Amino acid sequence: MEENNKLIPAEMIETAEDTASPVSHPIKKLPLTHSLPAKVAAFILTVITAFVFFGSAALGFLAFQSNFYTTSIEDIRKNNFMGEAERDAVNVVNNLYNDSDYGKDNAKAIVENKNIAYINIDFSEDIANKTWSYDSGKEAGSDTFSISLYNFEGGFIPRSSESAAGSKGNAKVNMALTKNFTYGDRYALINFYLNTVYSMRYATYAVALVSVILCISCFVFLMCASGRHQTSAVPEASFGTKIPFDLLAAGAALAYGLFAVMVMQFRGRELIEFVLAMFLMAGLLCVGLGLCMSLATRIKLGSWWKNTIIYMVLHFIWKCIKGIFKLIASIPLVWKTSIAAFGIFLLDLLFVGLADDPEKLIYIFVRFFLILPAILYVAVMLRKLLNGSKDLAEGHLENQVDTKGMVLDFKQAANNLNSIGKGMSLAVEERTKSDRMKTELITNVSHDIKTPLTSIINYSDLISKEPAGSEKIAEYAEVLHRQSEKLKRLIDDLVETSKATTGNLEVILAPCSVNEMLSQAEGEYEQRMESAGLTLVSVIPEKSISIMADGRRLWRVFDNLLNNACKYALSGTRVYMSLEEQGKDAVITFKNTSREALNISADELMERFVRGDKSRNSTTEGNGLGLAIARSLTELQNGRLNLFVDGDLFKAEIRFPLI
Repeated sequence: MEENNKLIPAEMIETAEDTASPVSHPIKKLPLTHSLPAKVAAFILTVITAFVFFGSAALGFLAFQSNFYTTSIEDIRKNNFMGEAERDAVNVVNNLYNDSDYGKDNAKAIVENKNIAYINIDFSEDIANKTWSYDSGKEAGSDTFSISLYNFEGGFIPRSSESAAGSKGNAKVNMALTKNFTYGDRYALINFYLNTVYSMRYATYAVALVSVILCISCFVFLMCASGRHQTSAVPEASFGTKIPFDLLAAGAALAYGLFAVMVMQFRGRELIEFVLAMFLMAGLLCVGLGLCMSLATRIKLGSWWKNTIIYMVLHFIWKCIKGIFKLIASIPLVWKTSIAAFGIFLLDLLFVGLADDPEKLIYIFVRFFLILPAILYVAVMLRKLLNGSKDLAEGHLENQVDTKGMVLDFKQAANNLNSIGKGMSLAVEERTKSDRMKTELITNVSHDIKTPLTSIINYSDLISKEPAGSEKIAEYAEVLHRQSEKLKRLIDDLVETSKATTGNLEVILAPCSVNEMLSQAEGEYEQRMESAGLTLVSVIPEKSISIMADGRRLWRVFDNLLNNACKYALSGTRVYMSLEEQGKDAVITFKNTSREALNISADELMERFVRGDKSRNSTTEGNGLGLAIARSLTELQNGRLNLFVDGDLFKAEIRFPLI
C-alpha cells in the first residue's frame, strides 16, 4: 500500500503522457482561393467594380458626345432643357385649346408642380383665347425659351416656319425656369445628371481605369478559386456543374435579351426606370460572372464539353450512325449488293418510270436485268477474295482462294492472295528453321567451349595434386597448353566471325593475282594433304587472273577451305582446286569427298558452329566456324561463296569480278 501511495516524479508523468497521447500533425493550411468568404467578397467586388467601370465609361462617352469639354454648362443645360420645355408647352397649349375651365385647370396643374417661373402664351387671330399666362412668383433663372407651336388636325405640335403652311393657327410660348429647382421634376433630374457628368468629366477616366484593374484582378482570382473548397485541395464538382453548360449559357443569353427589350421600352423620363435598369444590369453582371465561374470549374474538372446538350445530341446521333453501319456491315456482301441494286432500280422507277413514256420503262427493266447478273458476279468474286484475305489474317495459310470462274483482275487478285499465303508459309518455315538453328548454335557453342575448358580445369586439378618434381606435370602442362590454344582459337574465330558478319572488319582492296595465291596454297598444303592420305589436284591456268581483294582476307578464305578438306575429306581420295574464267568472273573451286555422310544441306553447312559430323564427338578438331568466316570474308571483298553437296561430294565455289 505504501508503494502505491508513493509520489511519481513530474518528469515521469510528462513522459508517460507524451507516450500515451498520439502525435498531432499540423493541418496544412489551404490557400486563399479555397476560402468561401474570400470568394464571396471577390464576387461582390467584381460586380461593383464592373458596374462602376461601365457607369464611368458611359459618363465619359456622354460627356464626349455632349461636348462637355468645349461647351459651358449653361449652354449644355439649356440645350437639354429645350426638349422638356417643348413637351410642357405642347401639353399646356393643347389643354388651353379646349376653351373650357377644365382645360385651363389642367394647364395650370401642369406648370404648378414644375420648376417653371412663368409662362406666357399668345394665340393667333382665329383662336378664341388670345392669351394665357402663369407666374409662380419664384425668381426666374437664365434658362428662358421661346417656342412656336402650330395647330394641325392632331393638335399643336412644334414645327418650323417653313412647315407652318396648312396649319389652323399658331401659338407663341415664352417661358422661363426658376433659378433654384425646388421640385423633383424632369428639369431637376436633368439638371442633376448634367451637373454630375460635368463635374466628373475628367475624373471619370481615372475611375474607369482603377475600377477595370480591380475588376480584372478579382475576376482572375474568382477563375482560380472556382471549384475550390475548404475541405479539399483538388477541384470538386458542385450542383451547378451538373446542369448542361449550353443550357446555362442559353438561359444567360435569354436574360440578356429580355434586359435589352426592357431597356428599349424605358422612356427614360422617370427616376424609377433608371434605378430599375441599374438593378437589372447588376443582376446580369452576377449572371455572367456566375457563368464564367461555372465554365472555369468545368474546365478544371476536365471533359467539360461532354456535359452539354449539344454533345449529348451529337453523341447520340453518332451512336445511331455507328449502329446503322454495324448493321450494314453484318449483312453479307452479296445481299448488300443485291439490296443496293434493287434500291437503284426502285429509284429509277420512281423518278423516271412514272413518266408517260413506255419506252423509258422498257429501257429501265432491260438495263436492270442486264446489269444485275454482272453486279452479283462482282459481289460473289469479292466475297471469295474477302474470305481468302480473312483466312490469311487468321493464320490459315494452307487455305487457297478458288480461282474457278474468276477472270481479269479478280483472278489476278486471287493469285496474289495465294502467293502471299505461300510466301507467308515459307516465312514461317524459315522462322522455325532459324529458331531451330539458333538453338543448335547455342548448344554447339556451349559444347565447343565446354570441352577445352573442362580439360583445362581437370588437368589443372591434377597438376595441383601431383608432388613437386613429378614427371606427369610436364605431360599435364602440355595438355593444358594444347587445350588453352584450342580455346583461344575458338574465341579468336568467334570475334572474327562477329566482325566479319557486322562489317566491322577492316578490308583493303587491291589488285591480287589469284594464280600466285593458289600456287602458294598448293605448296603450303601439299605436305599436309599427303599426311592425311589425300592427293591435292590443282588446275591453275598459265594466264594471270587478277581480282580486287584483300590479300590477307583472301588467303584466310583459301586456308579455311583447304583446312576443312584436310580434316573432313575421306582418306585415299583426291582434293581438287581449280581456277577459271567464266564471263566477267574469276571462279575458284574446291572439291573433295567427305569422310562422313553429309546429311545436311549446303545452307546449314554455312551456318556458324555447324559441322558435317553432327554428333560433334569425333576426334577431328574444329568448331564449325570455318565456312561461316570464309563466306563473310568473301562477301566483304565483293565476292560470293556458294556450297554444293551431292551425296558425299562437297564443292565450294568462289566468284570474284575480274579486273
